Amino acid sequence: MTAEDRRKLNKDAGFSLLELLIAVVILAIIVIPLLNLFLSSNKLNIKSRQTLRATTAAQDIMEGLKAYNMEEIRAQFDDPASGFYVIDSRMIKGGVKEEAPGKGNPTDGLYVFSMKELNMQGSKFDAKIEIDGRGYMSATPAGTAMKDHDAHPVSPTGTETYKFNDAALADARSIDKNNGTFVESEKYRRAALEGAFKYSGLETAVKASLKASGVADSDIDQKYRDLYDETLPTAVHYKNLTSFFDEVSRTITIDLTTSAEVDADGHPMVDMKITQFYNFTYNGISVPPSSGDIGSGILVDAMPCGKITRMVDAATGDEKINVNLFYYPLYEATAPDQIIINNTSGADLNLLIAKLRHEKTDASGMPIPTDPEYLTDPQLMAAEQTYRAEIEINDTHFDADAFSLKTNLGLNLVGQKYMGGVSAEVPTQFSVKEKSLNQLNIFTLDGVRSPLGKAGAPGEATELIYDVEVTIYEEGGFDDDTKRMVVIGGSMMN
Repeated sequence: MTAEDRRKLNKDAGFSLLELLIAVVILAIIVIPLLNLFLSSNKLNIKSRQTLRATTAAQDIMEGLKAYNMEEIRAQFDDPASGFYVIDSRMIKGGVKEEAPGKGNPTDGLYVFSMKELNMQGSKFDAKIEIDGRGYMSATPAGTAMKDHDAHPVSPTGTETYKFNDAALADARSIDKNNGTFVESEKYRRAALEGAFKYSGLETAVKASLKASGVADSDIDQKYRDLYDETLPTAVHYKNLTSFFDEVSRTITIDLTTSAEVDADGHPMVDMKITQFYNFTYNGISVPPSSGDIGSGILVDAMPCGKITRMVDAATGDEKINVNLFYYPLYEATAPDQIIINNTSGADLNLLIAKLRHEKTDASGMPIPTDPEYLTDPQLMAAEQTYRAEIEINDTHFDADAFSLKTNLGLNLVGQKYMGGVSAEVPTQFSVKEKSLNQLNIFTLDGVRSPLGKAGAPGEATELIYDVEVTIYEEGGFDDDTKRMVVIGGSMMN
């Protein structure tokens, strides 16, 4: 009987030892590389997860910074017990501080802050924040070699004039538009005009004028539609409003009320809503202010601007909110722009009001002079000479010492008599209902306190626009390049 015959008869027979050894060797050859691949993949997943968490932490910090100017940021890092709001303070176990006290002043403009043991989704990190306002400050003195915080030259020796933190930099693209900020866009401007032209009284009056000027009856309807067709160079737009309408004026109303929602600390949030009303008169016909749906070409009444988180001083219980308004001035209007703030939230106001310049640009970023609304520099300068704005605050809680206004309105608000600090009175174009004011905290956007109101404290910094770099390190690795995980940069401009 052969071995093969014996195996057939023995149903319990298995592999021989040699066969088993061969199978084990083959299995090891296949499995060991796969096991190593699984381990490497697991390590990569862990590292990717950590990097994602570090990136999220950096982005959260960057977003948090956008709500504050330098004065407020320094106050939070220097005295976190009085209220820390850049991000949720409960996420920071190791504390926060300004790393270079005394550096923050108008002649330096570089600030360094730290967060230790920053807890993000179960992982801990250290963070360094560098805020640099030097590129947006005054001109470099002749012969001065400028360097950035890594000691790299950033300009020729004192020959470059730096941008100012002023009107040209009033840019709201990077600001959180769901947290106390309204940015007037082109669609709101177009909606105002389209809403006016949909009023039957205006349509009747304009068509009568068109007919009297010799337009054929068959062409009148199309000619009327052409008047507010923004694709046509002959359309009515904001540069030529006063050549078409007899009277043009506008009111912007900001309503601030206590929300039913609360923040992470249990403090009621604040609802912010904007209403814009334009008033047009044509040949004695007054177009009624309209409200409705933006999609139908009519202004929206009480447009929501999200929830505002209160900044609460833990020691005093005092509350503040940041409110930002970016808008296009209504040049050559028959009355000043009216900006009304109704604040029933009980919180003090940090108010920012900034004019925007209408300027469509090409792919290279240069303005398009053929844009019918484009104002050349001489035209803009002439328009600015006569433009005025009036600000009215209705707030029974109003505290002049706690209030601050940062604006690029300048002479549009205060008038010629305030030039050179001649007068320290509150401008007559600024009013607070039922309050008599002798002084006011008004700042220009470059962080320099205006001659109105109290003198600034020595070294007081109020920069609004600056460059930011956020670096996330492994826990305990603050400022150690070997433990650096993520670096993101940006600015308050873009």
